[in-house]
Amino acid sequence: MSILLDTNILLYLIKGTNRQSLYKKINPQNERVYLSIVSVGEIKTIALTNGWGKSKQSIMGLLLNEVPILEINESLVETYTQIDAFSQCRNPAYPEYPFKPPRNMGKNDLWIAATAALLGLKLVTTDADFNHLHNVFIEVERLKPELLRDNNG
Repeated sequence: MSILLDTNILLYLIKGTNRQSLYKKINPQNERVYLSIVSVGEIKTIALTNGWGKSKQSIMGLLLNEVPILEINESLVETYTQIDAFSQCRNPAYPEYPFKPPRNMGKNDLWIAATAALLGLKLVTTDADFNHLHNVFIEVERLKPELLRDNNG
């Protein structure tokens, strides 16, 4: 199964000192990797607002050029709508929910989840924002941040 990297994974790759080792931890099966255009916007905003220097911006540019970037388009709207309503416990297709209270997902996360769901991609992340969607809309692989911080080999 191909994978979609959440923005936080991209951030670890840019900040990492041993990217090859880190990449193997993120993608041990060497699956096809994609990014959402939403993550590109988020990471460029992080770079701008944190005053990243030329070195870190260069690494970011190289990574963004290596990975196919998936655009947002009209085909994602229905999936986005279904996921948003499900997250709010208000999707009529689901009479019961395995979680309470509703999950207030950020709009960027909704677009990322919709992209993964529509294209059948496994979403790789370090946070819990997508957990309630696992095995309902998408497969979520949640990596522990500690695993990614220790990237010396």
